[in-house]
Amino acid sequence: MNPFDELWPRLLTVRTLNFESQSRTGSGWNGVGTGEVEVSDPQEGVLIWKESGRWRQNGGREIRFTNTFRWTQCAEQITLEHLRFGEKQPVFLFQLAPLSPYEWRDVEPHLCRQDNYSASLFVEGERLMLSWTVFGPTKDESINYIYN
Repeated sequence: MNPFDELWPRLLTVRTLNFESQSRTGSGWNGVGTGEVEVSDPQEGVLIWKESGRWRQNGGREIRFTNTFRWTQCAEQITLEHLRFGEKQPVFLFQLAPLSPYEWRDVEPHLCRQDNYSASLFVEGERLMLSWTVFGPTKDESINYIYN
């Protein structure tokens, strides 16, 4: 079975997200968020996700957020980029490779300054679970997303 056959249709049908962020360094990034995802497929093998929603810091205020991500099929992997500076200046995040039709992992962690970002993506029925970890001299954080 081609792993794209399990993952790509779910990436196309995502409409909502829920997530929890945890920091073990006391940075204040503990909280939960919820939002909507608008998906477009501008060309074959490319998806654009536009996320918008609200994140509530534990014991604190609520913050609106927006993100735009681009998922691109390349050979046996998927590239994930953040489009905070627009489609012509993407910020590379990860290349994910399949361990099975239902589990994808980053090929190698993404280094941003002294921080390592890594990710795992799981297909569970109709939902996707994306787990990020950030580890560095001043960071020890995780963000767990559920996309439906």
